[in-house]
Amino acid sequence: MLVKIGEVASRYDISNRTLRYWEETGILTSVRLENDYRYYDDANILKIRQIIMLRKLRLPIQDIQRIFVTSELSCVVIALHRHLEDTKHEAEELKALSVVLEHFIEVVKSSSNLSEVFECLDITDNSAILKLKNALKITLSERDITMSENSSYSKIGSVRIVSLPKMIFACYRAESATPENDCWAVVNSLILENSLHEKYGFRHFGFNNPDPQEGNPIYGYEMWVVVPENFVVPEPFYKKEFLGGIFASVTTEMAIIGERWGQLSDWIKNNQKYELDWNFDADRICLEECIDYVSFKSDETDENDKQLDLLTPIKLRRK
Repeated sequence: MLVKIGEVASRYDISNRTLRYWEETGILTSVRLENDYRYYDDANILKIRQIIMLRKLRLPIQDIQRIFVTSELSCVVIALHRHLEDTKHEAEELKALSVVLEHFIEVVKSSSNLSEVFECLDITDNSAILKLKNALKITLSERDITMSENSSYSKIGSVRIVSLPKMIFACYRAESATPENDCWAVVNSLILENSLHEKYGFRHFGFNNPDPQEGNPIYGYEMWVVVPENFVVPEPFYKKEFLGGIFASVTTEMAIIGERWGQLSDWIKNNQKYELDWNFDADRICLEECIDYVSFKSDETDENDKQLDLLTPIKLRRK
């Protein structure tokens, strides 16, 4: 039985882009019918369910890729063992941190001013706080911790609030079965031909236009690249003045871009200070910024090492 990519994405709450990325890394294989949709058979749907299960265990996507590409049990054992050790280490640090917090609460309750609160951390011979000192040794020291580069808890940064400045863009949109790649090829040529990446203020953004979740077999992706004010934008590009504004932002690796978009969306929904400020006509849209253009376009850069900043427009909530 074949299932359309949009239906799979909806059924398992993952993005079309994530599914396509898993195909590019060799984990999944789809087939295309005459209508140009991607379809997955039972074997690949089973893989998708297995990947989701492993991600719920917080197994790094790089390890998941190795597991499915090699299909060796030894690879599974190594990955799970490494993840177990990282998880134990994290649990140890969280337990130590709870000791610190419990002690701080008691200190604050019995203190008359803030100075007394922090003085307790400098006592060197008080056996009463030996447990606290041991906890601090684990949680607050500056020692080097040896961990796998794929550690599930060496997380990419948390949500940041950023203010994008006014910018002038050369813009291009592609509609195809692979719009990101097709759009990138055209925009990349413009950048290199004019050495735009070597000019002051260079930045590079992209976004779905229209969104593939709408169910079309052919969808679009648009890219904006900063150009000098007097730059003559050639066809088929068009010129845009961007007014900037406030955005919530997270950094993501390509392998987990769908998950990170979901996390950013949840952060905004649950935030007490900010709310979504979506307005397509005013360019208040979700953007993906290529933060290291040279590395991103290089064939020598592993797909797992490529990163983007995800940006969602926000505004202060009305009181």
